[in-house]
This record gives sequence, C-alpha cells and structure tokens, in this order.
Amino acid sequence: MLHDGQVIIMSGGTTNLVLAKLIPLDLKATIYTYSLPIAMQLSQHPNIELMFIGGKMQKNAMVTIGIDVIQVLSKLKADICFMGVSSINTKLGLTEKGYEVSIIKKAMMQSSDKVIALVSSEKLDTKMPYVVGELNHLNTIITNLDPSDVKLEGYLNSGVIIL
Repeated sequence: MLHDGQVIIMSGGTTNLVLAKLIPLDLKATIYTYSLPIAMQLSQHPNIELMFIGGKMQKNAMVTIGIDVIQVLSKLKADICFMGVSSINTKLGLTEKGYEVSIIKKAMMQSSDKVIALVSSEKLDTKMPYVVGELNHLNTIITNLDPSDVKLEGYLNSGVIIL
C-alpha cells in the first residue's frame, strides 16, 4: 500500500504508532500527522518528509485539535490516509469519543483518495457519540482478526476490503 512519492495522512493512536515503526527505511514519502508521538517516531525516519500539523494540544491523547488542523487538511490532497479507530460498527461506521477529533478525522477522510482504517478487534461493533464517517467512506480495514472471521461479515458485505 505504500509507495515512493506518496502523500500520506496518519491519525493518532497506538495502532498507527505501531504502523509508523513498520514503515520501510527506504520509503520516500511525505507524511502529515497531528499526533505528537507519531511525529516523534517518524522524525527518526531518514527518507520521510514529515509535516506536523500544529494546533491546540489535546494533552491526554497528545494530538493537536482546532481550526488550524482543519485548515491544513482542507488544503491537502493525500494519496492515502491511515485512520486509527476508536470505534466502528456497520450501522454508524466510524465514531469518536471527542467532537474535535471527529471533525479532524472527517477532514482527513475528505482530503484522501484512499482511507484505510486500522481496527483492533475490541473496537469492532462499538460506538461513541460523534460520527466520523460511514463505512462507504473506507476502502480497507486492517485488523488483527482473520478476514474470514464471522465478526467481519457485515463489514465485508458493505464492500470494504478486509486485511
């Protein structure tokens, strides 16, 4: 999924932090993130042009929020977005606990040609108060479950690729 020359957006979260550690050292790409831990991890990468999106720091999650983040994202056209997921279900799609983060994630989805959700199995079939986007906004879900697991049937039926 990763290729030289791509423009990539990464949301925050522990799963995306693991992904950041797995990016091949020879990948030459531009990565935008509003997550301080992910920015710190990617700052060690020799071939990544890192674009940290500043704004008001949400200290508990170590991400920036606010209109500054939305403005940067609204002017961006990314090839791919790796979205960390707080909760997902087949009826509501992606949902978030906080309003500000839900708005930022919506903007990330709108700015990207392809959206890949990184979903650990305990976040499947859960919901939080703020809708980020419906399943039809996702291209792929990457999860720790086998793609044939019965828990993923509804997601497969929605047309999302499961890896």
